[in-house]
Amino acid sequence: MNTRKISKFLWLSFFFVFIHSALIAQEETELYKQLASQPEFISVQKIDQYPFFTETYEILVDQYLDHGNPSAGKFIQRVVLSNYNKYSPVVFVTEGYHANYAVKDTYINELSKIIEANQVVVEHRYFGKSMPDNPNWDYLTIKNACADLHRIYKIIGRIYNNKNKWIATGISKGGQNTLAYKALYPDDMDIWIPYVAPNNFSLEEKRHSKFISSVGSKKIRQKIEDFQKDVLAGRDSIQPLLDSLIIAENFTFSIPNEKVLDYCVLEYSFSFWQWGNDWKTIPTDTATYIQLFKHLVDVCDPDYFAHEGIEPIKAFYIQAAKEIGYYVYDTRPFKGLLSINNSKGYFDEIFLPDDFTYKFDKSVSKLIEKAVNTDGEHILAIYGGNDPWTASSVRVKPSSDAVKMVIPGASHRVRINNMTYAQKGEVYILLEKWLEED
Repeated sequence: MNTRKISKFLWLSFFFVFIHSALIAQEETELYKQLASQPEFISVQKIDQYPFFTETYEILVDQYLDHGNPSAGKFIQRVVLSNYNKYSPVVFVTEGYHANYAVKDTYINELSKIIEANQVVVEHRYFGKSMPDNPNWDYLTIKNACADLHRIYKIIGRIYNNKNKWIATGISKGGQNTLAYKALYPDDMDIWIPYVAPNNFSLEEKRHSKFISSVGSKKIRQKIEDFQKDVLAGRDSIQPLLDSLIIAENFTFSIPNEKVLDYCVLEYSFSFWQWGNDWKTIPTDTATYIQLFKHLVDVCDPDYFAHEGIEPIKAFYIQAAKEIGYYVYDTRPFKGLLSINNSKGYFDEIFLPDDFTYKFDKSVSKLIEKAVNTDGEHILAIYGGNDPWTASSVRVKPSSDAVKMVIPGASHRVRINNMTYAQKGEVYILLEKWLEED
């Protein structure tokens, strides 16, 4: 190689080293350095972010399995932090499940955009990347989940300090987390906004069935019930369709296929109202069995009761059995059409592992209700008027400082963004007032 080529090679090598060093320096922003310096964070990875934010990081936290007994060991918990401005509020998402959505560059919480805030999403323990090795279900408690939130808040609070306003929020099971977090650590956040958050007092709550028997108009309720009865009455023709679908999808169940059909029909009315389905899509009385079956599956897919659907969120069912509760079906309108006599004990039969034993503890639900009514300042609980989960919504006394908004006609999908202008106005006024308070 001649000297000219050697010089050119050395210059190019220097150039690439310089560029690589510059890129590394560019990646290691002040925020990154602060995050990476936290001893509890075992990994900080920059990821693509929604354009609203300047930087987003997927963080793995060295977390205690049992905060009351650190010797029980640790697990890795995932947190996704998105920076808007060091001096802006922080929206703290108390997720109830996995946080896979939060690592996508399309995600922004609506509150982050509304109040121009930083965003922290905490994946719930025992979900997604936050699943311990060989999980011990004894450590899956609301108390430990809220202690996770408290510890993460304290760590990130070293960067976004108490001069920032902090807003806890969550949806559905995540909303339950928000309320429980408020009850257990009332001084952590400035504002608490749970969406569609139930507060059940038993595993087989009956309030939901009563709600379904009165929600909407009598005409629509009758149309729903007629459809359910048509499916059951046509079992001889519809059961083979379900059996074929089960084989095609390789679904497996803890119950016979006949019971799967029963529970799909019973779940239908709950799911119909929960997700805001259009009653005009319900097949007429001249519909074919194939049309009836297709609509049933569209609203309540049998994978809901299948091992394949249960396994990814098994932790939810464990929590429901232990502390957060669920609902029971009213079988009386379908007497003589079902293969079961009633739905008592169905939760254990379908959703729980065979070797799992439990005793439902309603103490946290009681604690939540007490906290809302004795220390409800800066709580805004949002519910959908047609959502069956609203039947077990947190009960707010007139004397409470908490605000409960039930949006008429709305489903489990209710958000500030899909409210009317007048309803949004109410929310914005509250937020502005609370954010300006010392």
